Amino acid sequence: MSFSRKYFKRIPIYAVESHNEVLPFIYRCLGSKHLPFEGNAFVHLDSHPDMLIPKTMLANTVWDKNQLFSEISIENWMLPAAYAGHFKHLIWVKPPWANQMVDGVTTFFIGKHKDNGSIRLTCPEPYFVSEGLYAALEELENTREITLHVMTIGSFIEDPAKKDDFTAISSALRQYLPERNTPYILDIDLDFFSTKNPFKSLHDRINLYEKLAPLYAFNRPNSTDPEILKETTAARNEQLTELENLFDYLDEHRSLQGYEGEKSARYEAVELIYRELTSVYKQSEIDWKIIHNAGCTRDDTDLPDHVTAPNDLNRLISVTFRSFLTALPTPPTIVTIARSSEDEYCPSEDVDQIQMAVLEELRECLGDIDIQLAYQEEEQSF
Repeated sequence: MSFSRKYFKRIPIYAVESHNEVLPFIYRCLGSKHLPFEGNAFVHLDSHPDMLIPKTMLANTVWDKNQLFSEISIENWMLPAAYAGHFKHLIWVKPPWANQMVDGVTTFFIGKHKDNGSIRLTCPEPYFVSEGLYAALEELENTREITLHVMTIGSFIEDPAKKDDFTAISSALRQYLPERNTPYILDIDLDFFSTKNPFKSLHDRINLYEKLAPLYAFNRPNSTDPEILKETTAARNEQLTELENLFDYLDEHRSLQGYEGEKSARYEAVELIYRELTSVYKQSEIDWKIIHNAGCTRDDTDLPDHVTAPNDLNRLISVTFRSFLTALPTPPTIVTIARSSEDEYCPSEDVDQIQMAVLEELRECLGDIDIQLAYQEEEQSF
């Protein structure tokens, strides 16, 4: 399909607070034909994949951008856009402390589930199976093929003797950016450089985070057989649905009295957590939905938690990140940046310093850039 592309005089850099807020800026560039409507490469530097899917969102929601923007959040904004066809190649560049996926390349299909109308995918990665997002190909319609490439940089932090091979990284990227001026998005979450797990300290007087682990535990299958994956996904969905129902009930009624669901082992475990929490904290201090969200992060890997030491942080930005930018085969069409500080994924005490240093590297490597601090505009609108 021919594409009459427009060019920016200066590469725009859109900085937002919450990561899902970058998507409207990307859509704006699709609409203005600075990016092709379909098939873009998306280079994503982050401590988190952000590749979940809103589980109850109908697939057709992607065709109503305002509805879509209202239903996505920081962990699930990327794949709905891939289902809509806007992203074809997802390149997750992660720091060494992020272990939700292993390095490598996988190709899978994303589509609309024939039974429930939601977006599901065929990728057997435990990251997706643990969220109940896997489906066999025959269960999907309106499918699109997606390439996911995971690579790690900054290896010196875990092993000072290690060096990143940016020649190999550049060669890998050329698969998705074969020609100079190939359009693509460079997306940077500042928590790539330093990150916290904000759930670790949630109601820590009763050690809540550890108490949630056995309740939400996920045993990844040791097979990629579609039938086994379907069974595992169904069991995982049953587990998460029951827990969501229990915590939703607590959120509405502030107790489990009158709960009409099965009084299962999970019910008893949640009731014990309820008794322990309310013996130490006031009800007004407890957000049961946040507790469920915290539990959902306790599958078989934890959220990354690595506040980078000052010397390492300086090297990660001025050496590793600079080398990565230099390895890019062609300049990005646009750059999106998420601060992720208000939700404490990027340490709030360091985020401004990290942002300033990152913008300076972008300026050095990309030349004339147009920095738009959208998060400041939003603050001023209140």
